Amino acid sequence: MSSRSTYSDEFKSDAVNLVISSGRSPGSVAPELGISVTALKRWVQLHREGETRANGQPDDPAEPAKYKALEARPREVERENDFLKKCRRSSPKNNGRNPLTACSGE
Repeated sequence: MSSRSTYSDEFKSDAVNLVISSGRSPGSVAPELGISVTALKRWVQLHREGETRANGQPDDPAEPAKYKALEARPREVERENDFLKKCRRSSPKNNGRNPLTACSGE
């Protein structure tokens, strides 16, 4: 059998609110509540992660740059496709040349 305790969501929420509102560390609050410091730290961390996601802030500060790069990629692919379409139209027979170099002026 497991000696692991389970706590209600309400208890967890109250414990987290006590840590946040009092400005005290989980290490000083946990003994008063009769719970492990590790559990309380985990609850506080999960609460803060939930707030971050709820506020619409990215989880990782590098994400805005990643999103800009991902947004630019379809435009880049579209330009490449347009270029290749023009090459195909202007050179229906490439006389054994590489089709990718047929438009490059070689």
